[in-house]
Amino acid sequence: MNGRVRMAVAMKKGKPDRVPVMCQLSWGHVLINTGLRPFEFIFNPQAFAEGFWILRQKYHFDGILLDLGYHQSAEYRRKIRIEAVEGGDLCYLPDGGRLFCPNNDDPREYYDSKPLPPEIEDIDIKNIKMEGDVPEWKLEPYEIMIARAAGEFSVHGEIASPFNGLIEIMGIQNAMMGLLLNPPKCLDLLWLFTERSWRMAKAQINLGIDAIKISSPYAGKSFISKNMYRKFVLPCEGELVKKIHEFKPGLPVYMHTCGAIGDRLELIAEDGVDGLECLDPPPLGDCDLADAKKRIGGQMFIKGNMDSVNFLLNATPDTLDGYVKQQIADGAPGGGYILSSACSVAPAVNPELLEALAPLVEKYGKYC
Repeated sequence: MNGRVRMAVAMKKGKPDRVPVMCQLSWGHVLINTGLRPFEFIFNPQAFAEGFWILRQKYHFDGILLDLGYHQSAEYRRKIRIEAVEGGDLCYLPDGGRLFCPNNDDPREYYDSKPLPPEIEDIDIKNIKMEGDVPEWKLEPYEIMIARAAGEFSVHGEIASPFNGLIEIMGIQNAMMGLLLNPPKCLDLLWLFTERSWRMAKAQINLGIDAIKISSPYAGKSFISKNMYRKFVLPCEGELVKKIHEFKPGLPVYMHTCGAIGDRLELIAEDGVDGLECLDPPPLGDCDLADAKKRIGGQMFIKGNMDSVNFLLNATPDTLDGYVKQQIADGAPGGGYILSSACSVAPAVNPELLEALAPLVEKYGKYC
């Protein structure tokens, strides 16, 4: 089997020839290990795709995720003034803000006088702009990667959870207060963002993407209760998954939720998703892989849960060997398991450790 077939079988909860391996890569890790200029990687869709392509080849992952990114159109990029500074690029944006693009981490925004995020009562839903067709430059990294993969490895796209959209426009604090103060208006906004995410999903599907990840980092119990998850997250994400499955039957859709989600694994499964990613172990979260496998392994494929911070940053080849062996022992039985970091690979993780993962799944992860 090649990587694309191997991933497809695992995402159908089956047993491929061996356990697939595919980690989500942080932007900092890509920048450190490719030498790409930060401004180019962050803003240029071609450079964005190139960074992930280089490391997919280096690590021999069976698949690669391209997240939504920050890249912009060529017209917008021409309006940015770039200053090379210590540790990265300082970008002066057309709206008057500044974006520091470090060579080892995510970009950081700076504004001299940025307005505070709106509270729920300040938002006029009629004034929220909705894109029509997804711009070509937003889709360009996916087109590039699908062409380069040529059917040899799995290419995954990403859409934002509607709940993520709420936090995007209001900030975490105001969004959480809005859920308490004006639930009906929050739900109206969430349904609006459901439509926005669906448009992006449909555009990626039309390109020939192999799977779609729904990014929902704020839906764990560190932010909202199970009751609030059922009221505000489940309906919209469930509708989004339903739309994708109806539009492209059989296309795997999986959920990415960070942190502590051990109390809501079965609830997430009600979204109708085919798989679940992260399953952060303590202390990042509260998920035990063997326990998760018993609880939801018959309903969804599982992708995770190697600790990229507390383990991989300090791992050695010897400790990695035993760690991966145990991960496979806990996650692989019955099929439907993808060896992966829980969340993104931390920027400073030694690339030699990631290069060792493919040989280790060959050693320990064969179903035959």
